[in-house]
Amino acid sequence: MTGPSEPDALPQQVRLAATLLLGLGGLLVLSGVLIFLIRTNIADGAVVAAQEQESAPPDRSQLVGSLALVAGIFVAIGAGSLVAGYYLRQRKSWARFAGLGLGVLLGALSVQFLFAGGGGLVALLLPVGAIGVAVTVVATLLSAPTATWFRREPA
Repeated sequence: MTGPSEPDALPQQVRLAATLLLGLGGLLVLSGVLIFLIRTNIADGAVVAAQEQESAPPDRSQLVGSLALVAGIFVAIGAGSLVAGYYLRQRKSWARFAGLGLGVLLGALSVQFLFAGGGGLVALLLPVGAIGVAVTVVATLLSAPTATWFRREPA
């Protein structure tokens, strides 16, 4: 990937990182909101499934609280990704560092989720895809054209 010939033009690397952060942020916010809205249904399903398997059912109220916490984390990380993705295109250097941090955080959480195992093919593909997004975001934000573009003063 080569950067544009005009010094103030947005490099492809920044465009790609911003697009990935915006897309990821939107998906995380949407997922967090959906988890929050259906957290009681998820908890009820987990209790029923445990009873059908004749194992000790989880505490429903703790499960609902944990799901609300997970939803809040998703929304917070998603909002951070949306803000960083938007301001990357505005040439804000703090957004570059925020994007790097979010990329590393996403990669670490995805590796942890991957090693946790369980589930089927989707449970394998989602963390692998998220690791790919995280590596791409970090690599593009650390690239030479990106660093050069952020060092230049806007016209």
